[in-house]
Amino acid sequence: MRICIKALDTLTFGVGKPSVWGEDTFGAGMFPPFPSVVRGAVRAAWLHENSAFDVANTDGDPTANYAVTEYALLLNDSPHFPVPADYLWAQGENALVPCRLMDNDNLSSITTPCQLWADAEGKLASAERRYVQREALQDYLRGNGIGRSAPLSDYVTEEDRVGIFMERGQRTAKKGMLYRSPLIRPAALGGGKSLDAVNTTSLAVSISGADGIASLTRFGGENKVARFAEYGGEISPSGAIGEDGRFKLYLATPAVFKSGYLPELPFAAKLLSAAVYGYDSIGGFDMKAKRPKPMRRAAKAGSVFYYELIENTPETRNGILSLHGTSISDYSREDGFGICYVGLV
Repeated sequence: MRICIKALDTLTFGVGKPSVWGEDTFGAGMFPPFPSVVRGAVRAAWLHENSAFDVANTDGDPTANYAVTEYALLLNDSPHFPVPADYLWAQGENALVPCRLMDNDNLSSITTPCQLWADAEGKLASAERRYVQREALQDYLRGNGIGRSAPLSDYVTEEDRVGIFMERGQRTAKKGMLYRSPLIRPAALGGGKSLDAVNTTSLAVSISGADGIASLTRFGGENKVARFAEYGGEISPSGAIGEDGRFKLYLATPAVFKSGYLPELPFAAKLLSAAVYGYDSIGGFDMKAKRPKPMRRAAKAGSVFYYELIENTPETRNGILSLHGTSISDYSREDGFGICYVGLV
């Protein structure tokens, strides 16, 4: 089932960062949320709609088999994905610059046989927090270039809320407990800053195993209201792999790997190079065990890995292509982590 999630109020999503009362006064937030947040919200909405919270997280929980299989931002109702990390942002040219694969010159600490190089002058920056349309990502996976991209700041408005901790028994303010909480409003003025051009932001998610959804549900850290509706459009782009045995894996969602940043593949393949934005700290709270989940580091969405098959046969190429649109994360696959797409080098 494909659904669209539209917030009816501001949203807040916490990050895996500890805080200490009386010392940390600035809260940290993120957007978009991890796909695990969406899966939890869909499960909770179904359990509430059917008055079945007594079976939650038990053997009889019908939502336990829900799994996130597709995940994208809907910017002005069009699916968007993070700009691949093998592209850089040329600030002077106001454009994306692709990195090309070249042999390693051994002049750096890079240990892979190839390195990524950008033929551009001027100041280059990471393209993180910029998004491209599904069609543009599909062209990228077919070996073509990416044209237009958009910063997330054009589609969301960041707001702050200042509060103070209250003593529950006395209803008085506690000294030294002033804090700032970050909020996200999923709508913003367009690039032209015209009041007539308001950009909208929502989420498109595919949930396997779900057979019905509630129209309204609580969503985010402060239980704000969001609207669920069925989504009839396509979310994922199509994939491709070349006959030369070279391919790249693009992460549409963060992925947790046992070996750190590097995924394990079902067929022997040599890592040629990689472009990784960094890592996200992923944790959460286990409602069944009533304790925090282990904190793990995940390669960020948009990261790209270049490979070459050791045995280049039609069987191995088809096996790699079968990974397209599936999760390659070593942990929490049902939560939508590690959704990857296969493309040409």
